[in-house]
Amino acid sequence: MSWVVFDFGGVIVAPQPRQDVAALAAAAGVTTAEFGRGYWPPRFGYDTGELSAEAFWQDVAGRLGRSFTRAQIAELVALDLASWSHLCAGTVRLVRDLRVAGKRLAVLSNMPAEQAEAVAAMPVARLFEHLLFSCDFKVGKPDPGCFRQALGRLGAPAGDVILIDDREENVRAAIAMGMRAIRFTSPQQARARLAGIFGPGGLLPQQSR
Repeated sequence: MSWVVFDFGGVIVAPQPRQDVAALAAAAGVTTAEFGRGYWPPRFGYDTGELSAEAFWQDVAGRLGRSFTRAQIAELVALDLASWSHLCAGTVRLVRDLRVAGKRLAVLSNMPAEQAEAVAAMPVARLFEHLLFSCDFKVGKPDPGCFRQALGRLGAPAGDVILIDDREENVRAAIAMGMRAIRFTSPQQARARLAGIFGPGGLLPQQSR
């Protein structure tokens, strides 16, 4: 296998913490439960570039029976970016160990342009040869078109790629494309699965950083 490709949200960074979602809901003027009902339905369109940040947040506002000013949208964008920036230390250690072991690394994630720009500026981004985002492809996982574009950018056949992703539908789609895929549940589980694939000596043992 020549490439290990990581999803970002829920793998390299933790899922949105409860307190961050509460801050987003407060900025939107609704409860946390109400916020989720407005936030998730249009999110894929935002991730693939179909919706701009303003269009996305106004869509959210409409679903919540509200309207946001430009200042509110700017605040919501900033809070949203912050909510997806909490690094998972165990995954970062795994990425570093894979890099030291000579594995080629990439990110493939569904995310909007604003978040992609923020991720590219993070120090962890330097560990990867490629940062591949749905906003650039105009299509997202689990659509086969997203995986085809990613494989083209990597210059690798599907059989030479391992995807690590926390969503079952993305794992199934990757396998259908001929890739090997691991459903991420924890850094320790992903490390064990990769060690099983690469064999003895193919993955450095976990080290404290």
